[in-house]
Amino acid sequence: IWPITKVRGKPRKHHVPDILSIAAEQMLASAKWKTVSWRSGTKGRLKARFAALRVRTADGPPQRIWDKGQQHLPGDEAW
Repeated sequence: IWPITKVRGKPRKHHVPDILSIAAEQMLASAKWKTVSWRSGTKGRLKARFAALRVRTADGPPQRIWDKGQQHLPGDEAW
């Protein structure tokens, strides 16, 4: 979001995030996991559990969010 300023001066160059960043581990805890097998190996089928989520990595420039301290701005979306 663009913060509304009541003072004169230069406008901000960067947006201010309106929600806090969360850890990937916390996001994946509530994700829907699916077991996928992709080929047969020498000891049987190779399989593992996967979850697919769209995320925004917080690798942008650091920005202070009100009383929340220093946060990094969201970057591009990725899987």
